[in-house]
Amino acid sequence: MYQQLLRFFPLTAYPEPLARRRATGTYIISAATFVGALLSALSLAPQLLSGDDLPALLLILRGALLAGVALAAYILTRRAQQATAALLVLLAWIALLFLLAFSGEISAEIGFSGMLVSISLGAMLIGEQAVFYTLIAALLYTLLELDAAPGDAPERLPALIVIGLPLLIVHAGVNYAMARDLRLVARQVTASAQERSVRLAKAGADLVQRALGVRLTLESVLQETVRFVQENFSDCHEVQLFLADKERRNVTLVATTHEAARANIGSQQIGIGSLSAIGRATISGQSILAREGGEAQPYRGSAFLSGMRAQLAIPLRVGGEIIGAIDLQSRNPSAFPPEDVEALEMLANQIAVAVDNARLFAEMQDKLDENRRLYERTSEQLREIERLNRQLTGGAWADYLSGMSRLPSYTIDLVNERVEDAAEQTPTLAEAVRRNQPVLRTSANQKILALPIAVRGQVIGAMEFELAPDQIVNNEQLAVLQQVLERLGLALENLRLLEEAQRMAQRESMINEITARMQAATSVEAVLAAATQSLADAFQAPRVAVRLGLPSQTSSQISSQTSSQTLSDNQLSNGR
Repeated sequence: MYQQLLRFFPLTAYPEPLARRRATGTYIISAATFVGALLSALSLAPQLLSGDDLPALLLILRGALLAGVALAAYILTRRAQQATAALLVLLAWIALLFLLAFSGEISAEIGFSGMLVSISLGAMLIGEQAVFYTLIAALLYTLLELDAAPGDAPERLPALIVIGLPLLIVHAGVNYAMARDLRLVARQVTASAQERSVRLAKAGADLVQRALGVRLTLESVLQETVRFVQENFSDCHEVQLFLADKERRNVTLVATTHEAARANIGSQQIGIGSLSAIGRATISGQSILAREGGEAQPYRGSAFLSGMRAQLAIPLRVGGEIIGAIDLQSRNPSAFPPEDVEALEMLANQIAVAVDNARLFAEMQDKLDENRRLYERTSEQLREIERLNRQLTGGAWADYLSGMSRLPSYTIDLVNERVEDAAEQTPTLAEAVRRNQPVLRTSANQKILALPIAVRGQVIGAMEFELAPDQIVNNEQLAVLQQVLERLGLALENLRLLEEAQRMAQRESMINEITARMQAATSVEAVLAAATQSLADAFQAPRVAVRLGLPSQTSSQISSQTSSQTLSDNQLSNGR
């Protein structure tokens, strides 16, 4: 019913409480005037239809004029022009009083009472400034009413001076004081509400800034949020916070100020769209207010916490997405007036931003931790692969070098103009190989620089430079030497691999050739002869011998063993 009335008499254009009350009064008076004028016209319609009744026609026209004024005031009030509408109603009221009084339709006492009512209407619908003008109209009405009845003036003048004028002045003064005090109180209430809204907005911004700046964990932000709301609203005795899951089917309790409910954090779930205040708020995106005893509400199944008698569920919205709801409960059944709901909704928007940022930060931290774990695991695997590569490379080079009669080495002596295909294993070379890093040794006569030659981290040799004692080796020169030796190692590795590939190809070719000779033979003796001749040529062996059979058996023993084995197989077959 209340919602239907608000559709016909909207108050959304009047945010201040005093303006809403004046608009409500203007609506009521306009509606009452319109209905009264309409009923009066309907009551006089039979007289007008029965004949040419001029007085009835004038009354109907007067009622139509009043109905038009009432309708105009209603339209102006809907369009946020309540002051103009109230002034129009007040002028129509005063004009009607003058018309009725001087036409003799009402008595002087009723007219005087009507002027008192006009003063009160002006103070109520417009404010204290209207009291002055309605008082002037009342004084003018009184003087004109005396002038209209000069015969009764001497008798009525004393009563007017002693009773009427003081009554008008006192009535006007009281209404002026009440209207002014009401305006001041309303202004103070509005200022207080605005101050509280600003304070809450600032506090909410501080909460968001703290959550972003201090990098609080999601759990800390949630608990700090409910505690903050509880401390800043006297009517919020218990505060709970719910967040929606990824499937958007339920909201889960994630923080609460209620001691007994803390055991349910993470386990208590409420279905989105269920018949609870939180379920309705998360599906509709609007704040839901439930009070004890409100059985007509569709969310009456909402369970209050112990001792609570009012509940306000506000959705937490980030952009167009609802991420959860904040549940405020109070022991006061009349808690959460409209101005508090508006302030809490503004705060809820900031809380939603803080919670969403904290949740995104927590998810990002989880991903970073997971990436860090994957990176560490990958690094370990890479280190293991590098170790195996070094081991394999080192083993391959050890096998390669062991097959040589002399280790590869080379020496260039520009002082003595001597080039040799040999080099001594100096302590500097040995240390460079052992440490796998450049080694510089300086003496009074010379300076020796040795750098390792490595392949995939495995040292396979070193190169040594004899320099003048005063020669300086800077970092750029050292970097050039290291890069050249690195490429030298790769070139040596490529040549080794090429030689190994060539050996494998030769080996495979030899195996294929010997296999082809054996497959071309047509008897056992021919196969043995082909294999013996081919292997003797391949290994350049001066003597090669091959013999089939076990070392301790003769031909007769082999024949006897074969017969015995055949008999045993026959016995096994007969036994089956």
